Amino acid sequence: MEHPRFFYFPGLFKTLDGLLLFLSALPAVLRLRQRFDFDLIDAHFGFPDGVAAVLLGLWCRRPVTVTLRGSELDMVRYRMRRAALGWALRRAARVIAVSNELAALATSLGVAPGRVRVIGNGVDTGRFRPVDRLDARRSLGIAEGATLVVSVGHLARVKGFDILLRAVPGIAAEYPGLRFVIVGGPAASSGAYPAELDSEVARLRIADRVTVTGPVPPEQVALWLSAADLFVLASEREGSPNALREALACGCPAVTCDVGDAREILGKHAGFFVTDRASPDRWCDAVTAALKTLWNRAAIRREAERHTWSDVAARVASEWLACIAEAKDGRSSRDVAPEPDAPSDRDRRSGLESSAQRRAQRDSAR
Repeated sequence: MEHPRFFYFPGLFKTLDGLLLFLSALPAVLRLRQRFDFDLIDAHFGFPDGVAAVLLGLWCRRPVTVTLRGSELDMVRYRMRRAALGWALRRAARVIAVSNELAALATSLGVAPGRVRVIGNGVDTGRFRPVDRLDARRSLGIAEGATLVVSVGHLARVKGFDILLRAVPGIAAEYPGLRFVIVGGPAASSGAYPAELDSEVARLRIADRVTVTGPVPPEQVALWLSAADLFVLASEREGSPNALREALACGCPAVTCDVGDAREILGKHAGFFVTDRASPDRWCDAVTAALKTLWNRAAIRREAERHTWSDVAARVASEWLACIAEAKDGRSSRDVAPEPDAPSDRDRRSGLESSAQRRAQRDSAR
């Protein structure tokens, strides 16, 4: 396995990252090709990875697939990066999007609808599975009668933990035994955000109700999700939120905003949605309503079992094989018919409008 170093200019000339990643990876790819004459190049994330992969595909005369995972929603705010991303996606044999919102983005950049596939993330149902709640709480030091609300993620502003903290006093007014736990720690992109969260906890005087665990292994995350009464996700941006899938796999109901493919993941029977992500009052209302609801945790688990990583891998592998066959047949990837359950152009336009409306609401809330 090769791990070529990526030469780049920190904070400068970000538009060149795709080209620089291509040049950095090319020698390793050429060495690999001497040992293994591969049939296809697969890239995850559209920029810079997808740009570099398409350049490698042109050099090696091999088809390329690019998976959009969510960061692209931020990248397209920058004119030159948007142009580079569009250039790459239009030349990929397939664009795999983990949500309808990302599929809409791809077609808005000029990708033929027949080359876009929506394949959401899966979940490891072996690692994330229900554990007896009382046993889980004893292991974690949580009182049996506490009302436990859990959120999971790196301490990054995009996760919206500050909004959830501002909802805690209102929730605690109805649930005096409330404990709110953020399972996660700082990331490279955190900046001053963890310190801001500490300040917000002190300002709201909720230190006795809030715990930030720091980094924990996946098995510990699963334990928190099994112990919880409710999972909450307040992210500003997601592709296909893994933490939400993991919560449901542990049988834990959820409250989330309409981000990425959260609506498809949650369905109608596993939780509630918050329509105004920036409003602590809306989170307070939704969380208290969810805590009063009698959830069928076994049914939530059964629904999660329908979306495993094995299923995702089989669908992706099927697309790889189709792309390889098309390349060998000399067919244009623009001639590929859309999959039967792919979003229609109308659905994609609607997805773009919804995305734009959500961004406008966020901007006005700020």
